[in-house]
Amino acid sequence: MKRERRSIKRLHMPPMLFVLLGFLAVMLVGALLLALPASNTDGKWMRFIDAIFWATNGVCGTGLIIKPTALSLTGFGQAVLFILVQFGGLGFMTFATFIFILIRKRITLKDRIAISEALGQDHIKGVVRLVRNIAIMTGIIELAGALMLLPFFVVKNGAYGIWQAVFNSVSAFCNAGFDVMATVGNPYGSLSDYNGNAGVLIIIAFLAILGAFGFPVINDVIKNKFRWRKYALHSKIVLIATLIIMTCGTFFFLASEFNSKAFDGMNGGEKLLNSMFQSVMASSTAGFSSVDQNLLSSSGKVFTCILMFVGASPCSTGGGIKTTTFAILLLMGVSGLRGKNELVIHKRSISLKNGLRAVAVTFIAAMCVLVGVMIISATDPNVAVGANFFETITAFTTTGLSMGSTTLAAAHPYSPAALAILAVIMTIGRLGPLSIGMIFVKRDTAKIKYPSANIMIG
Repeated sequence: MKRERRSIKRLHMPPMLFVLLGFLAVMLVGALLLALPASNTDGKWMRFIDAIFWATNGVCGTGLIIKPTALSLTGFGQAVLFILVQFGGLGFMTFATFIFILIRKRITLKDRIAISEALGQDHIKGVVRLVRNIAIMTGIIELAGALMLLPFFVVKNGAYGIWQAVFNSVSAFCNAGFDVMATVGNPYGSLSDYNGNAGVLIIIAFLAILGAFGFPVINDVIKNKFRWRKYALHSKIVLIATLIIMTCGTFFFLASEFNSKAFDGMNGGEKLLNSMFQSVMASSTAGFSSVDQNLLSSSGKVFTCILMFVGASPCSTGGGIKTTTFAILLLMGVSGLRGKNELVIHKRSISLKNGLRAVAVTFIAAMCVLVGVMIISATDPNVAVGANFFETITAFTTTGLSMGSTTLAAAHPYSPAALAILAVIMTIGRLGPLSIGMIFVKRDTAKIKYPSANIMIG
C-alpha cells in the first residue's frame, strides 16, 4: 500500500486530468473526421464548430443533433459517430485498457490508477479484470439488443434495418440518444414513427435501463441472481431508487399528458406505453423520444427536467447527479427533520464524507446549469428562457432530449457561441462535476479536528 502511495505521488499528472485530456483528444479527432466531405451527404466540409459539437455529443453520449443523423451523415460519418458513442459509453480509460488487453500491451501502475479513478474505485486491485468484464458485458448486451430489434427494422426498411438495429442498440445501452431513423418526412422524429410499437419501445427502454444501472449493479445481479440479501448496499439503493423514479415518472406523464397534444391520437394502451418510455428516457438520460418534446404540457416539461437532473446511476453510461446522490440527499433531509445526527440505510451507517460529496455534486451541477442558462440566454436572447433551461439540463445530464433549439432548422437556432458553451457543459456532465472539481482542488489530508459549533439553519 505504501508503495502504491509513493507511486501516486510520483505521477506528474492527476489521473482525472489524464482522463479529461484523453476525452478531449478523442473529441478533436472525431470532429476532424466528421468535418470531412466524406462524412457529409452534401459532399462539403462541415462547419468546424458543428463538427466539434457533434463529436462532443458522441463522446459524451448526449444526442443533441444539429441536423438529422441519417440524412446528413454518410455511411462513413455514421460509422465515426457510432465509434464515438461506443467510446463514450465505455469511457476513455475502459476503452483504452480494453484495446491494450487485445494487443497485449503492458498496463502500467499509472494506467491502473487512472482506471480506478475513472471507474470510481478506491483501489487498483482487479481493475484490469473489471475492465475486461465490462467490455464483454457491454458486447453481449448490445448484441442481444440488436438481434431483438432486427425483425422490427428489417421488415420495414430492408437491409438498412440491420444497421438501424445495431446502431440503435448501442446508442440505447450507452444512453446516447442518437438514432438513424430520420426520414425526409420526419427528420427530427427519433422513434415517433414507432410510438405505437410496443416491441421497439420496450426493447430500447430495457437497454437504456441496463445502461443506467451501471456495471457494478449488473455484475452484482448476475453474480447473486435473485438473492436480494447478498446484493451490495449500492446495488439495493440503485435498484430501489430506479424502480421508484421510473414508476412515478410513468404515472406522472400518463396523468399530465393524457389529454395533451403530445399523446394526440393514441389509445389508452399507447398512452401508457409512451408515458413509460418518456419516463425511462428522461431518468436514464438515454434521450430517445417517441413524442415531440415541444408538445408536452408545461408540467410535463418541468418533470422531464427533474428526471434528467437526477439521472442514472454511478459507473453507468448515463448522466445526471445520479440516483444514489438523490437517495442520500433525500434521506439526509428526512434525518435532519427528525433531528438525527446519523444517516442509516438498510442498517448501514453512511459516512459524513459521502453526504458531503452528495451535496457537492448537486451544488456544482445546479450551478453549472444555472450559469449555463444565463450565459446562453445572454448569447442568444431570441431563444426562450424555458427552451434554454431544457437544452442546458439535457446537455449537462448528457440526455439528448431536445426542444429543437440546437438544430439548424429551428426558428431561432443556437449561435456558435451557444453551441460551444453547451459542449463544455456536456463534457463536465459526462466526466462528473466532482471529478472535474478534484482536478483543480487539492484534496484535504489534514488530520486536525476543531471544536464543534452550532449554526442556526432554516
